[in-house]
Amino acid sequence: MSNKSAGIMTSFSLASLSIVENRRSAGVLFGFFIWSLSTVAQAGSSLDDVTAELKNRWIALGGDAGVSEFEYPSVSPGYELPDCSASLEVNVIRHLQPGRNGVEVSCAAPFWRQSFAVELKVFADVVTADTDIRRDTVINAGQLRISRLDTSDLHKGYFSNIDAVSGMLSKRTLRQGTPVTPDMVDLPDLVQRGQLLKIRLVRPGIQVEIKGEALARGHLGEQIRVRNTQSGTTLFAEVIGDGLVQVQ
Repeated sequence: MSNKSAGIMTSFSLASLSIVENRRSAGVLFGFFIWSLSTVAQAGSSLDDVTAELKNRWIALGGDAGVSEFEYPSVSPGYELPDCSASLEVNVIRHLQPGRNGVEVSCAAPFWRQSFAVELKVFADVVTADTDIRRDTVINAGQLRISRLDTSDLHKGYFSNIDAVSGMLSKRTLRQGTPVTPDMVDLPDLVQRGQLLKIRLVRPGIQVEIKGEALARGHLGEQIRVRNTQSGTTLFAEVIGDGLVQVQ
């Protein structure tokens, strides 16, 4: 074969090919174009990819992605991760939980590794003070409201139902908007120290009530010391009502 013939065979354009060859060549070019787009998408990995992975892990732990948000407090708005042609590796330094977490993100090609602080916020309906509530106040429903709050900082717990707080005694002054937590309230005292009360003695097949005196104050379900005013005997009894204790 002459050099001239060889030159004709190696130098060609789509216009000089047959219809079948044109279609094959176009298919190859289109496939290359799609591959290029895929490569660009991988190279443009962002924190959104990290967030998506963290959400999947949170769901696997039983979390509700619908009420959860992930934030990166130490990252500037619009920050983009370095290019990565491989899949991102996301490693949570400790067990993923509400609040601040440490996350390490790495790429194999080209190799790089970065660490981030990630804030996991979990929102829920929380009982809050709708007005200032003074200490030692029996709280009523009109002083409370339901607010949608991030619960990741409420480590001592919270109430989601106003009825669970109504009737409780405030242990400290609560400012308007304050989330009500279990350590801020207590059951009101039904018995006061020195109060005359009834002592109910319960035995199999018999129940007797005698007069007594409270030697300590107490709320519903609390064990306090009382004195039988007839015999002078001191015993422990459970507060079961207003001015009523029970011994079993």
